[in-house]
Amino acid sequence: MQAETIAYFSMEIALDPGMPTYSGGLGMLAGDTVRSAADLKLPLVAVTLLHRKGYFTQSLDANGWQTEMPVSWDIAKPKDEPSMSEHGNLWSKEPAATKCR
Repeated sequence: MQAETIAYFSMEIALDPGMPTYSGGLGMLAGDTVRSAADLKLPLVAVTLLHRKGYFTQSLDANGWQTEMPVSWDIAKPKDEPSMSEHGNLWSKEPAATKCR
C-alpha cells in the first residue's frame, strides 16, 4: 500500500531566520509543524508564499511611533540544508513552481 502525501498550506512558514517568510507566532507554529512532520518522517509537502521583499522589521522611535524597514534578501540564492541533522530535507533547492499569474 502506498502512503498518501499530506499537503500543508500556510501563508507563512518559519523555516530559517534568513528567509523572511513569516512575521510572528503563526509562522513559527507552521514551521514547528513542518519540522515535527520531518522528525516523524511523515509524507508531507509544505506550500507557502515567497515574497521577493519578505516581511519588514519594526522598531519604535523616541516618540513611540512604529517605523518599518524593509528586509533585503535574495530569493534566487539557494539556501543551505537545515543545520538540524535530525530533520529531513525541509526544502528543495529547486522550486516546484516559481510564478503564478
